Amino acid sequence: MGDETRHDLWLKRINTWIAILASSVASLAGAYNFYPSFFSAAPGDISAVVRAQGGAPVSRANVELLTSQNVLLGTAETDRGGRYVKKDLEPGSYILKVRRGGFEPQVATVSVASKKTTDLELVLRSRISTQAPPSPQAAARPQAPPSPEATASPQAEGNALRSALEEAGASWIKSLGKSGK
Repeated sequence: MGDETRHDLWLKRINTWIAILASSVASLAGAYNFYPSFFSAAPGDISAVVRAQGGAPVSRANVELLTSQNVLLGTAETDRGGRYVKKDLEPGSYILKVRRGGFEPQVATVSVASKKTTDLELVLRSRISTQAPPSPQAAARPQAPPSPEATASPQAEGNALRSALEEAGASWIKSLGKSGK
């Protein structure tokens, strides 16, 4: 031990301090991996407006918020202006599923950033398909009145019935939730 010079002692001290500093950094990194919520970024928000194809807001549309792994985080309804707002979400990717009777469901992927509001506009298409206007040649030909069986397609009737049942079921489930409180 007497052979060590001052220079060697200083090198040992510096190496010791480097080791202490490195282990402290490693401890912090390990704590971050085990407790990410302690170090998480500030939350963000989603603000969506649901509209029909004509631009009118769609009120009482059912909105489901899911994680990118399809885990349901919550459900809500749009207000009279077709608005849906969800605050304090961790930054990341989310899925919004929007449904309303008489419309085709809409699915959107939304990215939420820290301390920002992600604005979104969703347009719902009507389930009832509109027929193309007749061509001028077809309008000139006389046509026989359609039979009562041909006026309503079974698919259109089934869609209308399905929409009515979905709305009735949703209302019934909500009434059960309210009466249980």
